[in-house]
Amino acid sequence: MERKKAYYWCTCLQMITPIKVRRLIEEAGGPSEVFGQSDEKLVQMGFTAREQRIYHEACAMEKTIEAEYEKLSQSGIRFVTIEDEEYPVLLKEVADRPIGLFVKGNLPKSDSPKIAIVGARACSSYGKECAEEIARELSAAGAQIVSGMAYGIDCCSQKAALEAGSSYAVLGGGVDICYPRENIGLYEKLIRQGGVISEMRPKTRSIPVLFPRRNRIISGICDAVIIIEARKKSGSLITAEFAGEQGRSVYAVPGSIFSDLSEGCHELIRNGAVLLSSPQEILADFKLEAAARKVHRQKMPLTEIEQDVYRFIEREPVHMEILLQKTGYPAGTLCSALFQMELKGYISEEAGGCYKRTFNVSDS
Repeated sequence: MERKKAYYWCTCLQMITPIKVRRLIEEAGGPSEVFGQSDEKLVQMGFTAREQRIYHEACAMEKTIEAEYEKLSQSGIRFVTIEDEEYPVLLKEVADRPIGLFVKGNLPKSDSPKIAIVGARACSSYGKECAEEIARELSAAGAQIVSGMAYGIDCCSQKAALEAGSSYAVLGGGVDICYPRENIGLYEKLIRQGGVISEMRPKTRSIPVLFPRRNRIISGICDAVIIIEARKKSGSLITAEFAGEQGRSVYAVPGSIFSDLSEGCHELIRNGAVLLSSPQEILADFKLEAAARKVHRQKMPLTEIEQDVYRFIEREPVHMEILLQKTGYPAGTLCSALFQMELKGYISEEAGGCYKRTFNVSDS
C-alpha cells in the first residue's frame, strides 16, 4: 500500500493511544508494514485485548479504507500526515501527536504566532467581551487564533478574529460534521478564512470522550493558550494542563471573586499562569504592539451631550437612575443620547436598565 494511504489506514486505530500507534508503525518499519502483526507482537507493544480487536478489525477493512481515501478530495478534505511538510511544526514536538490531520481549508502558517483562546461554554457578557476584544486585537496584529468552535468563549473569539484576520478550529469529531450545528455559519467562514482541523476520521461524531484529545491538539499547534472564564472542573483547564506539559505559555484572564466562572482562571494564576489584564500585554510578549493600532474600527463621533454622558459610563454596568442623577439631563434627553451611543457602538445595554462601555472602542 502506498505510504500516505497506509497512514490513512492507521487512522482506523484512533481508539488506540497515538503513542502506541506510532510505536506500532516504528517497530513494523513504516506505515505500509503495519498489517499482519501477531497478537504476541501486539502484546509486547502493550496492546490490550480490546486494542488487539480494534487492530484486527482494521486489517479486515483494508479495501474499504483504500476506497474511502480516494473519495476524500471529493469532500474537500485533505489528509496531512506527520511526514508532510505542511504538518504543524509545533505539533511535531508533542509526545502524543497524531499521525495525521484531516483538514478543510488550511492549516495555520508557521511564520506568525498562533494563539489559542478557550473558555466557558456558558460564559458571561464580561467573558464574551474579553474574548472578542482580545481575539480581535491579536488577529488584527497578525496572530492566528485557534479554538474549538464550541459555544461561548470559543466561538466568540473565533468570530471576532475572523473580522480582522484568520482563525482555525480543532474539532472533536470529523471535519465534515459541523458541531455544534448552530455554528454552521462560523464553520463555513472558518473554512474560507482559516481552517477546520481534526485527527478523527470523517463521519466521526463529536462525543465527550474525544474532547480532551482535541484539546491537546489545540494547545499543541499554538505558541500560547489564553483561558477566559473556567469553572474549577472545566475542559479549558485540561487544555491549560496540556499547554503546560507541552512547554507553551499559559495566560489566564481574571474575573470576579464572586463568580464560579472565575475559579478556574484564578487557580491557574495561583499556579503560575500569566495574569492577562489587557490584549496589549500579549501583543508586547509576541512583539506585535505596532499592529495593535489597526484594530479599532472607526466610529461616528459623539455629540457634545453624548460625550458628557459617556464620561459617566464605565466597563461595569451603571443603572439609568444613576446616570440621571450624575448627568442632570431630563429622562428623554438621556434616553435619546444612550440610544444613539449604542447605535454608534460605544455602549451596550445590559439587563435591568444598565449600560456599560463596549470593549472594542478606543478611549484615546
